[in-house]
Formats: sequence, structure tokens, C-alpha cells
Amino acid sequence: MRKSKVSRNVIAISTAMILSFNLTACDPPMPPEVAAQILEQSYTCEEGLVSASFPAEMSDPALQWIDSLQYACVDPLPTMALAQAESVSDSDLIISSYPVDSTVCPVSFSVPFALEAAAVAFQLSDSSSLQLTPKNLAAVLNGEISNWNDPLISEDNPGTEFPDLAIKVRNVADELALSSLTSWMLSLKQDISTADITTQKDFVLESIEEGEIVIAPNSQVLNLGLYSVALITGIDKETGEQKLAAADNLGVASAASQLVPSKKGSRVDVKLDSSVKPKAQEGLNEAAQPYQAIYPVYLYSCAEDTLLKHAVALFLLRLDSQGVLAASNYNPLAERVRFESLDIARSGLPQPAELPAE
Repeated sequence: MRKSKVSRNVIAISTAMILSFNLTACDPPMPPEVAAQILEQSYTCEEGLVSASFPAEMSDPALQWIDSLQYACVDPLPTMALAQAESVSDSDLIISSYPVDSTVCPVSFSVPFALEAAAVAFQLSDSSSLQLTPKNLAAVLNGEISNWNDPLISEDNPGTEFPDLAIKVRNVADELALSSLTSWMLSLKQDISTADITTQKDFVLESIEEGEIVIAPNSQVLNLGLYSVALITGIDKETGEQKLAAADNLGVASAASQLVPSKKGSRVDVKLDSSVKPKAQEGLNEAAQPYQAIYPVYLYSCAEDTLLKHAVALFLLRLDSQGVLAASNYNPLAERVRFESLDIARSGLPQPAELPAE
């Protein structure tokens, strides 16, 4: 007989308690943000082992999730475990930026799990900082600016000296990274489609030469300890300082708050809407300049749709698991998107009960 059990922490989040206090069986369905907050108090455990494949740059957080689940769903709860799959074809769950091959993984449900960004990495021995206007970045990628000592680069980077060295733009880039950067540049009225760059699926960045520029997934750039270009998206009228959009936690999180989720059946997709005002991160008075060359990393469930896979997906989407992502080479989801992912993940599992009023 299948075992299923939910363990609840009796200490409730006060905001969720207030929101859910008046919900009854006669009321409309519990709002996803309320359900999400209640779920953070619980472990939903199903008996069994799930194998999952992760991007190479996600290996460290994956080991933490595997370890934390080992101590979460234990006796008297059903024993639920997660293991790293030996290959994609052996996986129950696949976490990937790219759509999965339906012959390898017939998808039963898919949801956003993390965020990736397109980074324009560069290598200069004497410089760890580089900012460019969208126009000048396009000129570099298109070959119109071909030397690091070009006056236009110096103008964007006051006080920094650049060498008399040819700029080498790598002619191969990750397909999704190039696509997301191209879309952002077009929104900034710059076209990089004339750049002589071919795309490659599942591109792997292993090294970068002196004077070279490469378009690659930010997770790979960070993994190699490289630096990336920040875009000058405006000038502060009061201070005269450049407004910089960088592929860091703040810039990506700001753009992530502009993502709009949409649900179709057992799938959640996201689309960036520049008209949405970016939200400031907790502790900040205003939002950082949004770095909009971002794209989602999805969690795919393969083959048979089981409660066990839903329960593991639910565990991986918990706020503390997303916190592990925030300390890694990836970025966590904005809560608005995570709520929708949680809604799909908890399908068929025991629904969160109302928090008791004090």
C-alpha cells in the first residue's frame, strides 16, 4: 500500500494565517501565495526513490538537496529519497534550460525551477570591470569596434586604461544565451544579428583567451570565475552616474520580477514583460537596474505522472531550496512564478490545510 503523510510545523507564518483565517470549504480555492506559505511549514512525503539529472554547474546545490531530503522524510514519515541519475535517459526528473527530447523523456509536467542569464564574458589581465552602452556592445559583437583601446570603450569606462589589443569575439555561443541577449538588445534598439556567431545547444565554456569576448550562460561564467560586461542602460539625472544592469544576483532578480507566468495544463511558462515595474529586493529601497537577458531553467517530470515525482518536485521548490540556489551559480525564481510552479507540483498531493488561528 502506498504511504503518504504530511508533517506540519505548528508554528505558522503570521501573514499566511491572516490571509487564510476566513477560508472555508465554501470559499474559493486558497490563493496560491497562501498555499505556498503554508506548504513552507510542511514536508509532503511519498514512499520511494527519485532519480534526477542536473546541469553540471548545479551539482553542489543538488548534493545539498539530496542530503536535506535524506533527513526530512524519515520514520515515522514515508521514506522519500532523491539520487543523482547516471544519465538523462535514466532520470525521473530532469532540470535543464533546454526542452527535453520527448523520446528520452515523455514529459508529464514541467515548471520553472531556476533562472539563467546570458553573460558576455571577457578576459583582460588588467581589468575586472567593463561596462558598455548597448550601442557599443553591439558594435563590439558586430566587429565595428575591434580594438580594446578604442576611444568609445574608454568613454564608457572613465579612469580605466585598455591595452592596444585586438578584440576577439568567439564565433560560437550558447543557443539560449545568444537568443536571450539578442532579444534584450532588440528591446534596446540594437541589432546583433549581423554578428558572425553561430549557436550551439548545450554549449560548454571551458576557457577564454586574453582579449576575448564570449556569450555564454552566466552559470558557466561564474563557475570559471570570469567577469562579464555590464550594460549602461541610462544616466542618473541627479548624480550623473551610469545606471548599470549587471548579470549579478540583484540585476537578474530585478528582471525576474518582470516575468509573467502562464499555465497551460500541466505546464507553466514565463515571459518577460518590460512594462512591469521591477520590484526592489528585500532590504533595498529601490530595484536594481534589470538585467533582462534571462531565461528559465525548467524541471521536467518524465514518463508516468506519479505522486512521488510531484512530492520531490514540491520539496525542490521549497523556499529553503530556492535559497540554496541563490548562493549558487543560478538565480532563484521570483515568488510570483514559484507560486505557479508549486501549484503544479502539489497536484494530486494532500492540499494544505488552513493554519489555525491563535
